[in-house]
Amino acid sequence: MAIAYFLAARLSLALLAKPDGVAVFWPAAGVASGILIGVGSAARWPVVVGVMGATLTANLLGDRNLGLSIFSAVANAGEAVVVAGLIERIYGSPFELNQLRRVIGFFAVTIAGTSISGVVGTLGFVLFHSSTAPILTIWLHWLTSDALGTISVAPLAIGLGSLMRDFPTRRERGEGALALTVAAILCAGMVFLPNQPWTFELAIAALSPLLVWIAARFRPAFTAAATFMFAITIVWTTTFTVGIFGDPSLPIEERILSAQAAILATSFGALVLAALFSERRLHESTILEREHRLEEALRAGGVMAFDWNVAADQVRHSQNAEQILGLKSSQPLDSAAWLGQIHPDDRAQVMECVNRAHPDKPSHAVTFRYLRPDGAGEAWLEQIAVTQFNSAGKPTRIHGLTTDITARKRFEQGISRARKSAELADRAKSSFLAAASHDLRQPLQTLRFLQGSLEQHHPHGEGRKLVADMGHSLDTMSSMLSSLLDVNQLESGNLVPSKSEFALNEIFDSVATDFDRPVGEKGLRWRLARSGVMVHSDKRMLEEMLRNLLSNAIRYTYGGKVLLGCRRGGDNVRIEVWDSGVGITQDQLPYIFEEYYQGAEGIRRGGFGLGLAIVKRLGNLLDHRVDVHSTPGKGTCFSIEVPRAQIRVNAPDRLRSSVNDVDLLARNVLVIEDETSVRTAVIRFLKLKGIGAVVVATGDEALALVNHRHFRPDLVLSDYNLRGTIDGVQSIKALRTALGWNVPAIVMTGDIRSETVEAIAAHHISVLIKPFLVDELLQQMKQLH
Repeated sequence: MAIAYFLAARLSLALLAKPDGVAVFWPAAGVASGILIGVGSAARWPVVVGVMGATLTANLLGDRNLGLSIFSAVANAGEAVVVAGLIERIYGSPFELNQLRRVIGFFAVTIAGTSISGVVGTLGFVLFHSSTAPILTIWLHWLTSDALGTISVAPLAIGLGSLMRDFPTRRERGEGALALTVAAILCAGMVFLPNQPWTFELAIAALSPLLVWIAARFRPAFTAAATFMFAITIVWTTTFTVGIFGDPSLPIEERILSAQAAILATSFGALVLAALFSERRLHESTILEREHRLEEALRAGGVMAFDWNVAADQVRHSQNAEQILGLKSSQPLDSAAWLGQIHPDDRAQVMECVNRAHPDKPSHAVTFRYLRPDGAGEAWLEQIAVTQFNSAGKPTRIHGLTTDITARKRFEQGISRARKSAELADRAKSSFLAAASHDLRQPLQTLRFLQGSLEQHHPHGEGRKLVADMGHSLDTMSSMLSSLLDVNQLESGNLVPSKSEFALNEIFDSVATDFDRPVGEKGLRWRLARSGVMVHSDKRMLEEMLRNLLSNAIRYTYGGKVLLGCRRGGDNVRIEVWDSGVGITQDQLPYIFEEYYQGAEGIRRGGFGLGLAIVKRLGNLLDHRVDVHSTPGKGTCFSIEVPRAQIRVNAPDRLRSSVNDVDLLARNVLVIEDETSVRTAVIRFLKLKGIGAVVVATGDEALALVNHRHFRPDLVLSDYNLRGTIDGVQSIKALRTALGWNVPAIVMTGDIRSETVEAIAAHHISVLIKPFLVDELLQQMKQLH
């Protein structure tokens, strides 16, 4: 770099401006700035040292003294650092002259850098050179010579750096070498042709198209090389008075101005053209790359672009249409051919969507089937398009995207078939369980009655223990069956809450009656904190939740107590079930409400793991919050938040009577039961209890007994599903009409659906859900007596 700078400086010192002695051209400035811009800031100090050394040597070998040489060296080195530094700060590194804004910026930075160095250089001339020229003239000459040198030489160094980073192809190298050879021949002509008007015009006429061709055909580096050759040629011919710029008849000042103007115009014009063409090539490359990426994306996503020229009646598709639909993208279709490939069942729908578009709503979307012309079957397409209209409101062009959704449609059809199959299977399961519910509960109910009868025969001793064990087994079977059927009802959505306002004591007393014995048999202390507070809920569902919680509490408590009570809090009542059992570990708490989940203790104790799942589901159905907190080894507390009733009056406590008080039981009971085993078991049980009962199989037989034999029952106990023309509720209604009064009645049913229970209760008939305990039956009979 120092050698190149020295040679350029010696050439420049051969032609000095009068009277200040400043070099007319200073291409050495372009050598330093160009190399520093091309290489980067890593070469800053080597360039500074090289520039200062070359400047000192060139100036001292000329007519300059040491002081001026030092000032010139500092100015030249500082100029290169300023120009390169501003370029790097504004545009970053590496820098290329491939955009118009970069070319303009390069010229602006060059003027700024040479202006600053001109101040330092002018100061050196004033202090150490006997110049009679004004200071402004010295500064202007310095600025002009350095700026012209930079814009003519620096682009060559920048371009060479660009070519080194992105080496040109063989074809580009060959064509570029040819173009530069032509430029070199033209430069030689400018040197050796005589200085005549026609030679100048010939040079200009040849120079302009050559530079345009190089700028349009090649990268900016080749244009920079061509302008460098022309600039050096102009400097050479002007300095040594040869060629078309070396007319000795003209004053030196005019020749210098002419040469400077030619260098500036040629360099600026050629570099601007090269940048514009480079931007155009870059934009073309970007567009082609985007088109390629879009084509790849369309192909990967099964999407085609289409364009329907309505005026020309031509429909064109993107290249991937051949892959998706078997269409040749190079062969446009007319609208009739395109519409002819649409499935006949979908054609009218497509045309309706197309014709419905108007200037205020030009877009449309439609899904249709397309018959592939290659005979490969049909494809499902989803089309989104926009219609363009002319000033008269007539459609001129329709363009948009068409997506192949065949795979999605087939998947949706498969999912639809699978969903229908699942729904049919679910309905079949629900129907089976609903139908089987009665049949499954009947034998359990028979066993309940038989157990009650056996208890009368074996009040003490080993027989009593065997009967109690049988009762435990029945409890387990009943619990499992109820849980399975409850889960089925919840899954099928057949359970619909029927909320009403009632006193908590009503369900507290009911569950207390049922759990007195199991608590006592385990040797636990049972504590019931009775409360007359009124709540708003579904009575049967809330009672089912409490039964499941109490069953769990008794199952997992081996000593201590079980507590059922409630706390009032604002508009809610918090029902709590406490136990002093084994407790639940923290890692199990998130899973205890999942269906079939059982911890290690639960597996050992048996069960299905459905009780808490039913509690949670019923809580969600009723919008009752269910919480739990537990301490392993100390016990657990489950709670249910229930809204308080709007009525703030406590319901009166209901007196609990002993089921052993036979004197208060009804003496004439009419039993309607079509199942022989249940009928036999219930009559045996009632007989052992000393209750007079008449048993019939159907409602018609019961009516005949009342109408023809004048039987007057005190209580009617009927199954719900009876053989014959009327069910249990209809039978009771008919009996009440025949008797002339609302005889107390109890219906036994295995149907746990809310609508069934509500329909029975609506006729002021008590309901017992099979399989129920015989004590529950006796309790109901005493309440109705």
